[in-house]
Amino acid sequence: MRRRYRPALFAIALLGLALRIWSARGGLWVDEAWSAIFAARARTPLGVFLDINHDNNHHLNTLWMQMWGLGAAPLALRSLSIATGTLTILVAGAIGARQGVVHALVAALLFAVSPILVNYGSEARGYAPMLLAAMTMIWRVARVLDDPQCRSPRTALGLGGLALLGLFSQLTMLFFVLAIAVWAVWVMARRMPIEAALGSAIRLLLPSIGACILAIGTTFGAAALSTTGMQVGDYSGFSLAGWATAMTRMVSSTLGLPDAGQWVGRGIVVVPVVAVAWLGLRVRSRRSAIGPFAIVAIAVFPLLFPLLQIGNSSFPRYFLLTVVAILLLVADDIAHALVQPRGASRGGRRRWGGVLAMLGLGAIVVASLCENLAQAALRRGDPGAAIATMAARAPRGAAVMVDHLRPVAVLRVAAAEAHYPLAITGDCPARRFLQIDPSVHDRASPTIVRCGQRYRRLVVRRSARLSGAAWALYERADFAALGQTRGQATH
Repeated sequence: MRRRYRPALFAIALLGLALRIWSARGGLWVDEAWSAIFAARARTPLGVFLDINHDNNHHLNTLWMQMWGLGAAPLALRSLSIATGTLTILVAGAIGARQGVVHALVAALLFAVSPILVNYGSEARGYAPMLLAAMTMIWRVARVLDDPQCRSPRTALGLGGLALLGLFSQLTMLFFVLAIAVWAVWVMARRMPIEAALGSAIRLLLPSIGACILAIGTTFGAAALSTTGMQVGDYSGFSLAGWATAMTRMVSSTLGLPDAGQWVGRGIVVVPVVAVAWLGLRVRSRRSAIGPFAIVAIAVFPLLFPLLQIGNSSFPRYFLLTVVAILLLVADDIAHALVQPRGASRGGRRRWGGVLAMLGLGAIVVASLCENLAQAALRRGDPGAAIATMAARAPRGAAVMVDHLRPVAVLRVAAAEAHYPLAITGDCPARRFLQIDPSVHDRASPTIVRCGQRYRRLVVRRSARLSGAAWALYERADFAALGQTRGQATH
């Protein structure tokens, strides 16, 4: 069976790779573009760690972007996330393989097609490398908890190295390290007194704790020594409605369900959250070591945000710990139901459970594939389309007005990629082109007035569900009319 499952596992990984490459099309969106500019400003690898004192600096990803250089192809800049996101599929299979071939294939398949993992596994940020480090830690700790003989100083040092890589990929790796620590103590306390369990867990995870201190100390220490301090690009205080929307969007984009964020005001948002929490509590009766981890990540971790009033809780990416636990838990439930029917009588309850599990798995996979294709078609708003439109109408270069700072980095990076001369300004007098954010102005009107000049809309793009930025590009009416006259004369 193991010889047979390996080709199937690699085929699933190739499916995940193809989805991530397809999703990586389009120009860099806001956060990616600012990362590219930070990487160029830092100039040296040491500068990435000491000179970029910003929450958008995901160190290893910034180093990767610095290596390629400003103006490199988006696919090249996103290749680190694509590669690590694909490797995470194989690690998910390894975690499932601890219980059998079916568990390995189901876990790998869910991680390959999950829309939220495809999204963050195909953009130039640090979430995919962080998830690879976190999943590898989960796999290694699960082996130790299943067989204490696997515990050794080398294992502890390996976990510390993984934690350090994850933290320098994205600091929310701290959530995973804390959850893994609670998980380890919980499982060990089943077999020994709590004092002994705490001591054993500390010995296992002491290098990981040291990695947290080192990464956080380096990041905030460099900021404290700088003239600017730690800068935050976009921060908002805690909002219960924002947290509920993020939770709903996180659950739905994990399993390919329709986006129900607009239901918050009606209270329906509570349903998927309670359902997933109940699912997590079900594993309390299971002997699997992964059960307590799922309970911590699904039923406890999300509640810390409203309890502690943690800001920026309206972004689903901060709940990737819960995403991983949901996928591992659902994979375990489906695989368990698929394996059980072999010993069941014909037409028995367990056999029907296997049929329902197969239908559920098929529904998740099909829904996720459809969601991935729909989101990939949006290309995260594809700012490269704005440059292409301006280049077609003004081949020698152009000037564009913007309403605020947000699109500046996006336009600069897209213009550098296309080698297009572009001047960006936010002040009058009126320039030939104008770009606005439709989400700020409610809608992109066919015409708009700026600096006493009328503009006509040329093209509009929408952001994807989890990433990207919407924009609308306009051209001054006198230039647009001149372009139409020249086109008619040519014809």
